[in-house]
Amino acid sequence: MGTLVPAGQAAVFTVKPGTAFYSKPQAKPEFLLPLPEVRVHVPAMKDAAGFCQFKLIYKIVDRENPELPAAGWARCVSIDHLVPN
Repeated sequence: MGTLVPAGQAAVFTVKPGTAFYSKPQAKPEFLLPLPEVRVHVPAMKDAAGFCQFKLIYKIVDRENPELPAAGWARCVSIDHLVPN
C-alpha cells in the first residue's frame, strides 16, 4: 500500500465505492459489517493476507452510535483519496 504519508503520521482517506468491511480478515458474508459511509486512518492497524484492519472514521451523525465498530477489515487496496486537513 503505497501512500504519501510520512512514517509515524496518520492520514484520513476515503475508500473506493463498494468497499466492504469485515469483522475478521476474510471476505465471508458472516463477517460482513453493515456500516454507514466511512473514512479510514492510514496506515492500517494490522495487515493479514491482503486485508488491512483500519480505524474507522464516521460522519458526525453516526459518531455517537455505540453499535458501530471502531475498526474493520477491508482489502488493503480499498483506500482511495487523501482527505485534506
